[in-house]
Parts: sequence; C-alpha cells; structure tokens
Amino acid sequence: MMGRKLLIIIILLSSFAASAPARVLPSGPPFNRFRVGVEWGYTQCIFGYRDYNFFSEEGYRVYDRSYGFHWASNAQLTLQVGYALGERHLVSLLGGYIGMGKDNRLIPVAARYTFFPRSLYEDGVFAYAQAGAAWHFYSMAGQTALLGAGGAGYRFRLSDDCSIDLLVGLKYLRDHPKLIDPDRGINVPEHNIRKNVAGYCALDISIAVSF
Repeated sequence: MMGRKLLIIIILLSSFAASAPARVLPSGPPFNRFRVGVEWGYTQCIFGYRDYNFFSEEGYRVYDRSYGFHWASNAQLTLQVGYALGERHLVSLLGGYIGMGKDNRLIPVAARYTFFPRSLYEDGVFAYAQAGAAWHFYSMAGQTALLGAGGAGYRFRLSDDCSIDLLVGLKYLRDHPKLIDPDRGINVPEHNIRKNVAGYCALDISIAVSF
C-alpha cells in the first residue's frame, strides 16, 4: 500500500514538473539558487555500544560496557532548505524526525554538503556528507546527541523545478539516552550519573523530492 502511494506521488510530481516553467540556473539572481525538499527513508541499525556508570537510589554503583550487532528498524522524515553554490555544489539545512536504535526517537538539525560531479541540474550520481545535533523526541532535556552521515545517490531531473533523488548511506549517532534505576524503575537523576554514552551505526535508504 505504501509503495502504491509513493508511486502515485511520483507520477503526479512528474506531471506537474513537465508543465512547470523552467527556473533560472545559478548564473541568475541569488534567490533562484534556493532549493526546498522533503526526504523520507528507512533506517536499519546494524551496530551499537553502551558505556554507562551511575549510582542507584540505594547507593550502590551500576556500570556496564557492551558493544556488538544491534538490529533495529526505524523511519526518518526530514525537510530541507538548500542553496546552490554552483552547478556542482549544494549546501542544505535539514530537520525533522529520525529513529535510531530501539525505542530511540530524535529531532535532528544538521548541515549537509552535496557534490554533483556533472551538475545538480542533470541526471547523475552525487555524494553527500552531513553533521549536526539531535534531541530526544520525548524530552528536550539532557545532553545533546551528535549525528553524522555520508553516502551517495542518483538524481533524476524531472525539470529545472523538480528532481527525485535516491540515496544510500551510513549514519552514526553518539547519544546519551535515559537510564533506568534498577530498584525503582524510574529515570536516574542527572546528579547520580557519572558516565552515559551510547553509539549507533545504521544503514540509510531514502528517497527525496526537491524543488
């Protein structure tokens, strides 16, 4: 059902783009270089580690360090605003919703750089890298998570106004998730935490539509 809806959206966008007037290329006025888009994707977490150390409410120390394969599936949805530095270079600011790990949902804000060997106004491959911060969806309190990603994709130009991108990449999140006190089953207070670090590595597959 989701695949059928996505196909219908792509067909409608193609029809709209075919009838839309062409925009001025980057040699025109600066405001013509702005791009907006939406990206939807699937995230498959493949590796994770935890390193935490805290005092329980009963006064004893709890610590653990573990790493290994960590399988968890999530979705992501981001909105983007970009600016073309030239025909091969695009910088973007993106934000929205991502899942990373088990029951771990975040609000990211990141900067992305995309390089198009041919041109961002032509069909072809591209490479991208991004970095930024993320905050837990259930609470904006606590330490900020760090987010990085990189990968490659292929752009299908529908017109000067619209394109569809297919992307594949790797994403890494250095996080500070909530800790649960083993005695009371509640979140561990910040003043009882000595160390709380988690890391996740995931494979991203996504599709983006930009205008």
